[in-house]
Amino acid sequence: MNKIIEDFLATVNSLHQLKVENLPEDVLNEMLKMEANELYKLCTQFIVLQHNVPTEEKMITMDEDELLTLVDDYAKGLLKRFKGQR
Repeated sequence: MNKIIEDFLATVNSLHQLKVENLPEDVLNEMLKMEANELYKLCTQFIVLQHNVPTEEKMITMDEDELLTLVDDYAKGLLKRFKGQR
């Protein structure tokens, strides 16, 4: 994982920090450098961290449709932020 993103995740102490609108500029800049598949994986990780509530039986309790919808919305939010940076 990218060092800047890794450091950011290590300091997150509240889930709201993972929301698109709350991501620091240095994290956004690193995301801009990513290949599409790498960025998609990171979006998926952020969504799972924000919304998944694991149980003793299942690590991922979100269904696939819910996950895909949330990741798509997250990516659209990132795109808006990216456009706002330029």
